[in-house]
Amino acid sequence: MEIRVPVATVQVDFKCPKCERGFLRPTGNALMTFPPQYPHFCSNPNCDYMETFMLTYPYMDYNQIEIDLT
Repeated sequence: MEIRVPVATVQVDFKCPKCERGFLRPTGNALMTFPPQYPHFCSNPNCDYMETFMLTYPYMDYNQIEIDLT
């Protein structure tokens, strides 16, 4: 049976833990590990922070909206 529920679209981002000003952005490269990993650098030009994730930031996610039917 098919059902439909309302959802809110949200953007998930990763703020730099070092400078707390920039956001981590993918370099466009991928490490061919299993699973693949994606290097990210801080978008702040004065920060040299780098971290690797198994997904790329930012990305879109969905939160179900609860509706009271009583």
